[in-house]
Amino acid sequence: MSKSKKGVPQPIKTPQKQQVESDSSSVLSTESFTGVEAKTPVNPPIKDELFRKIFWGLALVLLIGMPILSTQYGITADEWGNKAYGELCLDYFTSFGDKKEALTYAPRGGEVMYCYGPTLDLISAAIYRTTGADPYLIRHMLLSLMGVLIFVATGLTGRLLGGNWRTGLLALIFALFSPRLFGDSMNNPKDITFAAGYILTICALIKFIQELPQPSWKTTLLAIAGIGIGLGSRAPGLALVAYVPFFVGVEVLFRKQVRQAVFGDSAVLKNVALKTGVATLGGYLLGILFWPFALSNPLKNPLTALETLTNFPISIKTLFEGTKIYSTSLPWYYVPKYMMVSTPLYFLLGVLVFLVAFPLARRYFNQRYLFLVLFVALFPWLYGVSKHSAFYNGWRHTTFIYPPLLALTAVGFEYFFRRLGGVGQKALAGVLAVLVALPLWFMIKNHPYQYTYYNELTGGTKGAFANYETDYFGVSTREIADWMKTNIPNIQKDTVVIASDYFVPLKDYFTDYPKLKMAYRRYYQRSEFDWDYGVFLTGHLNPSHFRNAGVFPPAGTIHKIEVNGATIGLVIKRISKDDFMGIQLIKRGKIAESIPYLEKARQLDPNNEVVRLYLANAYVNVGKFNESLQECQKALEIFPEYLGAMTTMAIAYINLNQNDNAVFMLNEVLSQDPTNRDAAQYLAIAYERQGNTAAANQIRAQLQQQQ
Repeated sequence: MSKSKKGVPQPIKTPQKQQVESDSSSVLSTESFTGVEAKTPVNPPIKDELFRKIFWGLALVLLIGMPILSTQYGITADEWGNKAYGELCLDYFTSFGDKKEALTYAPRGGEVMYCYGPTLDLISAAIYRTTGADPYLIRHMLLSLMGVLIFVATGLTGRLLGGNWRTGLLALIFALFSPRLFGDSMNNPKDITFAAGYILTICALIKFIQELPQPSWKTTLLAIAGIGIGLGSRAPGLALVAYVPFFVGVEVLFRKQVRQAVFGDSAVLKNVALKTGVATLGGYLLGILFWPFALSNPLKNPLTALETLTNFPISIKTLFEGTKIYSTSLPWYYVPKYMMVSTPLYFLLGVLVFLVAFPLARRYFNQRYLFLVLFVALFPWLYGVSKHSAFYNGWRHTTFIYPPLLALTAVGFEYFFRRLGGVGQKALAGVLAVLVALPLWFMIKNHPYQYTYYNELTGGTKGAFANYETDYFGVSTREIADWMKTNIPNIQKDTVVIASDYFVPLKDYFTDYPKLKMAYRRYYQRSEFDWDYGVFLTGHLNPSHFRNAGVFPPAGTIHKIEVNGATIGLVIKRISKDDFMGIQLIKRGKIAESIPYLEKARQLDPNNEVVRLYLANAYVNVGKFNESLQECQKALEIFPEYLGAMTTMAIAYINLNQNDNAVFMLNEVLSQDPTNRDAAQYLAIAYERQGNTAAANQIRAQLQQQQ
């Protein structure tokens, strides 16, 4: 028996199993990114309990207030498809699988809706069919709760990363006062629901690995809920299924004490494996539980849906940097550039602050957890770019990467709060207060169009006008409909015809107006149809119109919806139907008779490019080729990208034997629209009249192959 220097015998300790406490309180871990022991930092005391109370008090206000606010938002242009899909899914389940339309539902000829999980759409349909409530009211209220979930989960993620409630409150405030995130939380079902599931899963995952080697069932269930919501709305939620086992495995490997505890005790190993497996498999099963297409083949179809959505089969023109570009041909920087111009300045500053703080964060934060969140924010976007996935309407399809980035920006600011003294902390708090107040003022002033926000570096929404998308969802149709009901005489009693390029959401506001007729009409075809009032949103117009003050807004405009001086919607009263009558005569082959009507229409509205195009065509047919060139030139001054005017001008050039000019013009048309067969046929004629028969024959052979 050993003795001490004083001769007192030392007790013999019995060996015990190694015990490791869960790292659940915060990420002020004693281990660095590499898993090496680090000194426990001594941090200045903060009023953490006060921040906690403010956090949950604000969360409670949001839980009550967001559903109430959601009733003030309009129907989006896409919602009819989501609503119909939810009803078809409900029919599938209530018929016990006999009604199978949900398995192949693809509206508008290619929108593969069946590849999306319908959880929110299905629940909404069940509620309003059972209660008889307004479908869109229920949809918006439920969706607003997904917004609340995003805000709260972002805050909790910030709290877990930063180790205190101040960081959590910062993250919550940053999410709440992000205008686009707030606005989309009212009526953008697919993107917001997926973002809610995504950030909830990340929050639960961080908590789960902090609790290792003894993760709780509560956290496991939270992870199941997050994965279920994410996968239950979009197939890319499969990434969440993979995140859980992957990052749990990484944590076990990198965290020495956890590794020793897990592999040193079979009971601990089984517990970790069980809860990791339950979270992964449980989340997957919950995600496909209400998804008919996935249920029809649970192993294959979710992967099929992911592949289909990754290579989205529809190419849509989107406005970016002042040019309309097809969604399948966008530059790699489309998403980051759009986020740069349409997120608050505190977010942009916060990203820079985090990048500065991250290499120095070992003293205060667990770098592995920060890297985890950074990875889940950047990896999906990088994967989409590598697969040439289609993006459009700004960064809404990548909304889910924004909350994790917000949590990291909160950590970055928290780092400097800890490094600065009292005066420095107050100065930083003052800067943040100003930066938060800027988007908050926009949200209040431009309610309910928060999602059209652009930051001050871009010149606000007015500065972004004609360069980036504004009301692409058509939310302004609700305010337009309300105005029309109040200001158009006898609209409910008389037979009124309304033309609109956002016909789908608009018509739902006039269901109790039996005499009113409404039809989908493109702005650039407006003269070809009979209507009394036109409702056109700027999202479908070419940006060259916006830059010409003499052309836009068009003649007959009686009402405008504006956001910070940028027009997002118009109501037009038709000033004459001479244009329509003249075009009808052309279609009946009465060319000479059409010209007086079209000339009168031109006199009434000199900036109507459609009238000038048809008049140019009429002049060509009666041999007035120089007059046709003049009309085409004026049409192109109004609308520089007007391909119809370019083609007609080329025809006039051919007739005037100016074939070089015709070849130049037609090649310009084909560079913008390679599928334009009319332009190709006339180009072959122009080449032939130039004496270039080889080029003419080559074009005709290509056209023959394409038939």
